[in-house]
Amino acid sequence: MKNKKFLIAVLFASFAAGAKAQHENCDHGDAPDASLHTGLSNFVQVDKMSLEAVNLTTAKAESKAIENIIMAVGKIENIPSQISAVSSRVAGRIAELYVSPDMRVRKGQPICRIESLLPGNPPPSVVLKSPIGGIVETLNAVNGSPVEPNTEIARITDISKLYAVANVFESYVGKLRIGLAARIKLEAFGEKTFSARLVKFGSKISEGGNTLPVYFELDNPSLSIKSGMRAIFYISEGSGDAAVAVPKGAIIGDSAKKFVFVEKCPEDKIYEKRQVILGRSDDVNSEILHGLKAGETVAASGAYQLQFMPPADIDAHSHADDLPGENSAGATKAAGNSADYAQTAPKEPPSAKASESSAGVSDSGNAGVQTGNLWDRLEHSGYFYYLLYAILAASLLLNAVFAAAFSRNKRKN
Repeated sequence: MKNKKFLIAVLFASFAAGAKAQHENCDHGDAPDASLHTGLSNFVQVDKMSLEAVNLTTAKAESKAIENIIMAVGKIENIPSQISAVSSRVAGRIAELYVSPDMRVRKGQPICRIESLLPGNPPPSVVLKSPIGGIVETLNAVNGSPVEPNTEIARITDISKLYAVANVFESYVGKLRIGLAARIKLEAFGEKTFSARLVKFGSKISEGGNTLPVYFELDNPSLSIKSGMRAIFYISEGSGDAAVAVPKGAIIGDSAKKFVFVEKCPEDKIYEKRQVILGRSDDVNSEILHGLKAGETVAASGAYQLQFMPPADIDAHSHADDLPGENSAGATKAAGNSADYAQTAPKEPPSAKASESSAGVSDSGNAGVQTGNLWDRLEHSGYFYYLLYAILAASLLLNAVFAAAFSRNKRKN
């Protein structure tokens, strides 16, 4: 009887050890910095609904020329040569007014009819027309108001072209020249950029600000850009050396660590969060010195939201190159280990030996980890502990049967 009790105690101890082992192998989502301790937690999967919500787009890491950029702030102004005033040569009054403030007019379109003070029935009148096409920027008359000679009745401004005036610090002025290109962002249009060309420099440095007004000509065919809008200027000095680069929107993280989300499985929308080291940047692209290879695809927009997506079930997918380990290209192995240096050479195909030990698809259609060892394969399949529980349960059941039979025989004797 003592031997039976000892056997039961051993079985219960084995059961508890198995449960503890399973708990230790769980992915503790609430553990601090979990992604630094296991490669699996660096993979996220985006479902169809989330894909549409975050407006996720991708871009390839490519060898690009990073521009040398001078940044400045400024505003939009009308071009003086494209402003015209409408005035009368005779005294009289406004008999009819055909326009209103901010109205768009074409060249030769009537602005108003002036009835002169000369005698007559009716008195002589003259119709004033717009000298240019544009917008009625100001209107200084109403029907019936008196008009004096050479008094400005209306001001018409052609805004199909505008000045974008950048306030450039004195230390950078010597690097600029006529004809340089600039990309301009306006607060009213978010991240949209507009192209402009440097056409002239201001005549003097501003007092106290140590800046010089620099004038860029900006096309405005839709007439949506207005005078007075605030602008940020990215003035290109010229392109530097080519480097492996990705869009700036693909970079996330803080000043200490930067990351990108690398697309590992386009069909299932699986992405790997990978640490990178940055080099030069302009307003469009960032150079990747370390952690990403040319040709790899990254999340360009929506990368920030990917941080909050659920972890991907890697065992459920048959993507050999996506699994973390020795044969995984660029997979994160542990905290503090950096990825391969950025390079322009294409990814080398895995060796025959590596392919034998990589993940594959089983005959039943379910993907699993192939290690060449039946025990390891069973352990990685996710059913290992279920099998252990079944064995323990069967053992307990048999012991209960034996104990009942033993008690029955003892009572008979």
